[in-house]
Amino acid sequence: MREIEATGGNEDRGAGRDAPGERPRLVPGAASGGAVWLLRPEGDLNRPDHPVFTGARQVGRERPGTAVILDLSRVREITAEGVRGLLRCARTLSEAGAPLLLAGATDDVARLLRTVLVDGTIRMYATVEAAVAARGGAAADTSARGTSTRGTSPQDISAPGGGRTAVPEVIRLRRETVDLRARLRSHPLIAQAQGVLRERYRLPAAETAFTLLKRSSQTHNVKLRTLAAALLRVERPAPGSPLWFPERTRGEAPALPFLPDVRPGEVHRSTVVKRVLHRALEVVGSDMGDLQLADPAGLRMEQHHGLGREFIDFFSHVGEGETACATAAARARPVVSDITTDRVFSDTAREVILATGSRTVHSIPMTGASREVVGVFSVHMPKVRHSLTDAETAILLDLATRAGTWLEWHERTVVLDALEDLHQRALAAAGRAAPRRPSLGSPPGGYPSQS
Repeated sequence: MREIEATGGNEDRGAGRDAPGERPRLVPGAASGGAVWLLRPEGDLNRPDHPVFTGARQVGRERPGTAVILDLSRVREITAEGVRGLLRCARTLSEAGAPLLLAGATDDVARLLRTVLVDGTIRMYATVEAAVAARGGAAADTSARGTSTRGTSPQDISAPGGGRTAVPEVIRLRRETVDLRARLRSHPLIAQAQGVLRERYRLPAAETAFTLLKRSSQTHNVKLRTLAAALLRVERPAPGSPLWFPERTRGEAPALPFLPDVRPGEVHRSTVVKRVLHRALEVVGSDMGDLQLADPAGLRMEQHHGLGREFIDFFSHVGEGETACATAAARARPVVSDITTDRVFSDTAREVILATGSRTVHSIPMTGASREVVGVFSVHMPKVRHSLTDAETAILLDLATRAGTWLEWHERTVVLDALEDLHQRALAAAGRAAPRRPSLGSPPGGYPSQS
């Protein structure tokens, strides 16, 4: 692991520029989980072109896949422009497959970052040792800084009671993180799916793989990210098989009594989840609610109503145990939370929810026939400790069961239809790309080859 000092007053912004009186030095304990590069800025991060961001981007260009750790222990202040530089730097590193980790921030700096980086997309650690350990390796030798090795897992390192009213500048910065969060979640997933397609079918270029994914996604009205995730999750086709699922029986779509005017096997998923949320709001007489679907990394916002932009940005994606809806998904049973007192919410999350006028939230998990939770819908009430009647509860539970059963059918039927379509398109593209050698043909037991 390489350590570099970066100062704000140096106009030579190369990644290898030393701090006055020091030279870059190797730090013991390179992570076994992948290369790690440590940058240690000093002073204020007060502009988007700070040398530390330039240096980090250079690491991403020259060493793809290398994790970059910013040790913020010597940073006195980070301004709005500095946060913008941090977000742009993280975006560039993400596109190079290089994660960005923050470590050792003071309480004031950590509080600002925690307010802006609302969903933990850029992970924050109490110490450099903890950040290195998260990459799978031994802690670096930072004894000169006098740091401890406490807290070797990601954590909220802002000071207690750090919540505060969001000012316009903070709100603008939060909104700038939306694109970054989408890129960090979707770009690596889709890029990995492209790589799998190229390897599996010997496709000539990543653009070809992306075009195939996009066409199958559009044909079956399945989101590109959903299709990419399924491609990576589902067992690959048998070598040489013209069909991905040769023995699959396409099940009949479950009934959707809350959508009486549509055919369950032909309706789009977006139509179903939109109606589920609106029906839930009708039952309890609320005009605020959201619906999230299960994702490999947690829950992903799919529908919302009556909630502000800041709420939607903040909760666009939540991990395990971070919110009432995540708790409901983990327990596979309804959860009711008093927003002002429930400890599951961080100060910032609580502030964002309270700003919508919500005081009580009821989160209902949607479970399929396999008993797996496929999503959660939540209804927000302006009254503190608002309780549902037995009749309301019974209707919501029935709605959740029917919706969950249909959503699971969609995942196991329509998404698999899209994968089968993708397989056919990829085989055809591979056949067109392979040189014609009449005497050789395709490799035995494998997919068409370019050789």
